[in-house]
Amino acid sequence: MTELIRSFIAVKIEAPETVARIGILQQDLQKSGLHAKFVETENFHLTLRFLGEIPLTTLETVKNRLSEVKFHPFRISLKGVGAFPAMSKPRVLWIGVEEGAEELVSLANQVRGKLASIKLPEPDEDFHPHLTIARLKGPLNAEARKIIDSSKDLLFGTQEIKYFALYQSILTPRGPIYKELMRYELS
Repeated sequence: MTELIRSFIAVKIEAPETVARIGILQQDLQKSGLHAKFVETENFHLTLRFLGEIPLTTLETVKNRLSEVKFHPFRISLKGVGAFPAMSKPRVLWIGVEEGAEELVSLANQVRGKLASIKLPEPDEDFHPHLTIARLKGPLNAEARKIIDSSKDLLFGTQEIKYFALYQSILTPRGPIYKELMRYELS
């Protein structure tokens, strides 16, 4: 039986002040009684391409193709809170990318282009840079809605993007564990 590796390609959000500010927002939402599964701060990332469960041999091909990506370091700013599919019926809460959004789209397009000839599950949707912070298990309560409304234009911070990485996602009852398999420096 072929071993399948659940994997994705992403940019990690790791600027300490930015992570801390987002963590405070999550704590405030939790205290408001919002029924949600919050993303652990050490797992903050912007997914460039979700690969799903793929065989080890395919993963090796992916690693090689990703080394062909040529992109320059750039800066992003994380700003504002939104929801998918809509704030009226939210299932996912996210923080948007203001500065650097175009670069992230270009990087994601290049990553997707390098992987186009490999047999992989199709991406679910077009790439929209965002940082998922929570998956909702119920409707927004009034207090959570107030917190989100007051954070619509809030700047959470900036970060220099100097690399992207290929990650393995190990699902556990306590939540996913993300293991960096390969890092690709931008230059």
